Amino acid sequence: MVSQVNDLRSAATGASRQQQVIARPANKVAAVPDNKQPDPLRLSQTLTPEHTRQHSLIQRAQHKVAASRVAESSLNDIGKHLVQLNKRVDFALKADNTSPKITAEIEQLTSRMEQRLQQATYQDQPVLNRQLKPVYHGEPRTAFQIRGLDTKRVSSRDETLIFNLGKGGANAVPVKLAANATPEQQAMQFRQALNEHGIGVSLNKQRQLAFSANEADWQHLSQKMRVVGQGDRFPAGQANRAKLDTIETRFEPLKWQTDKDQLRQTQAEAQRMMKQIKASIQELRQHNQDVMQRIDTINQRNGYLNEQVLSSVEADLDRMLPSNDNFATAFQNLKTQANVHRHTVVSLLSR
Repeated sequence: MVSQVNDLRSAATGASRQQQVIARPANKVAAVPDNKQPDPLRLSQTLTPEHTRQHSLIQRAQHKVAASRVAESSLNDIGKHLVQLNKRVDFALKADNTSPKITAEIEQLTSRMEQRLQQATYQDQPVLNRQLKPVYHGEPRTAFQIRGLDTKRVSSRDETLIFNLGKGGANAVPVKLAANATPEQQAMQFRQALNEHGIGVSLNKQRQLAFSANEADWQHLSQKMRVVGQGDRFPAGQANRAKLDTIETRFEPLKWQTDKDQLRQTQAEAQRMMKQIKASIQELRQHNQDVMQRIDTINQRNGYLNEQVLSSVEADLDRMLPSNDNFATAFQNLKTQANVHRHTVVSLLSR
């Protein structure tokens, strides 16, 4: 809700700055030569501040609609590959034999899935993370824990942990923990030390430390992070490699094994990811339904858009969507599923 308020304030600010140009008196507009007149159907040249505000929302909607379509399309494609892979693994398990042909087919499918995930971007920003969950804004992040960091462990003395992030330069990041510090106090100390390095820190439901980093940093930290303690949580003396565990299962098909002894694990991973894809698609649909209910209420109080503006919105969105999609299709699907009127659908896409 806060982000929505900020969006509206930002749009309103932009509208006020352009008001003198946009709300120009009609007689002055008429004085402009015909060949230089703005096209009244173009949304960016609508002649009221309210339409300018709506234009700002529509511009954000253009990106959100396109990103959402890419995410759902990618999930469906990966899901189809997972179904094919599961069939081939099942055949190999029943035959109790992994032929070179089956192995090659499985490897080909895992390669295609990895490629499809890498291609799941909109304007160079990923729309899916490694858990096959939608990324609505910002970079995808991986949540992880560091073995040995038990916040409920009682210590009779102050302790200083020194983390080496392996990034070069000033690597040493000290974290001072007071004796008998609460989990909340420990989280605060880690947050103050690691936030500037792009590592998020929070407490989970069990009041244990949970960290997060973007994909590039996670790959680096999982291989390079080291830690020196004082003999309590971690050994003193020489730095030892920190053991990091992801909190959620990551989708990394290129690491799936095709040998006979590992096929069942591969199949289990594939089936787990198929369930996640279904959950992610359901999340997107539920999100849209919730937005529709909220936006419909707002639209009933602000239903000022006319048919010309709506036509302009459709044309703008058509240009922004992927080549194999169009606004008309998305618009009709939303309208049919929700059974709402045309203005409400456009308001939904403006979120």
